[in-house]
Amino acid sequence: MDSPQALLAAKAISIPLALLASGYGICASHNIVPRLYPEPVGVATPIFAHVFFTGGSVVVPTALTSVLASAYLAYSLPRQRRLWTLAAGSTLLTLAWTKIVMIPGINRLIAISLDAALQAKSEASGEHLPLLKAWVTQNYVRSAMFFVGGFAGLWASLTA
Repeated sequence: MDSPQALLAAKAISIPLALLASGYGICASHNIVPRLYPEPVGVATPIFAHVFFTGGSVVVPTALTSVLASAYLAYSLPRQRRLWTLAAGSTLLTLAWTKIVMIPGINRLIAISLDAALQAKSEASGEHLPLLKAWVTQNYVRSAMFFVGGFAGLWASLTA
């Protein structure tokens, strides 16, 4: 049997990190990237790239740590296994969602941010704007997955 301190520490890690990642994503989708829509491509795409790389340095370790803590709790607490598995799975799914769904658009925006010729082409065609808008929608979905992970862990803790 696992020590009560280890279980409490895992709960104190898993729940807040998933909810933190959710809030971080909502902030980027609501407060940051939509403000880039009216900006010129040469301004909007480099700022987006900076937001993406900065966010990744926070969100990826946060997600992995939350997943590991939730998985540990799913293993250690058989009566709450379903909720902790949901917490771990939902949080882990954010990484797959990012890789499979979001990365193609992200990579295109980053490529545009690094190349003046692509910026000029995108300025004329408006290619970057649908990519930014798609990222916002996709990031809201990812934030919802983090929220489900955090809420499932909170629910498991409250119903223990």
